[in-house]
Amino acid sequence: MPKIVNHDEYREELLHKAFQLFARKGYSKVTIREIAKELEISTGTLYHYFENKDVLFQQMVRLLVREDVNELKKMEGRATVHSPDKIIEVLFQFIQSKEFYFQSVILMVSDVYRYNEEGHSLSVLKDCLGIYRNAISQHLDLGNKDLENMLLSIVIGTIFQRMLDPSTTNYLQVSDVLQKIYPFLNTTHLFETKKEEIA
Repeated sequence: MPKIVNHDEYREELLHKAFQLFARKGYSKVTIREIAKELEISTGTLYHYFENKDVLFQQMVRLLVREDVNELKKMEGRATVHSPDKIIEVLFQFIQSKEFYFQSVILMVSDVYRYNEEGHSLSVLKDCLGIYRNAISQHLDLGNKDLENMLLSIVIGTIFQRMLDPSTTNYLQVSDVLQKIYPFLNTTHLFETKKEEIA
């Protein structure tokens, strides 16, 4: 009896395996032939699921971001306390639990930015950055674009800094500092932009 293949599950399995290759080698250096070899399938099968490398990459990034957001929501749901301090702590526990993964994502995104002259994959990365920003905003109940951008920058900067020199900081330290300044940051007056007077 032939094996019944769930094509959606199989596609997701291929995308997860492809991420491991992109994370190791970078986006620019990986060919369709290498992807097929890594996934242990023919190039024909790969083209059946993905029109080209860029389409595969875009689907992969969207899948990973969706999974990250769902995982953060699950961690938040399991938290017994939902105070701002605890919510910040949960966010940084989530990032710490997936540190190598997020470092790999930063390296892969940097490679795409550097070598993707056509810009096809840059738009999906911008979209996914927005999804991460919204997830952090909802997680921390922010509702302020400037604050959302600042906190996303802190998260990305902490991951990148630890990639270069893990001894300089850790997620617990950053979480502690944010917990202390969060009440001040989340005031409505702090991030109000001054409107220019029209002469």
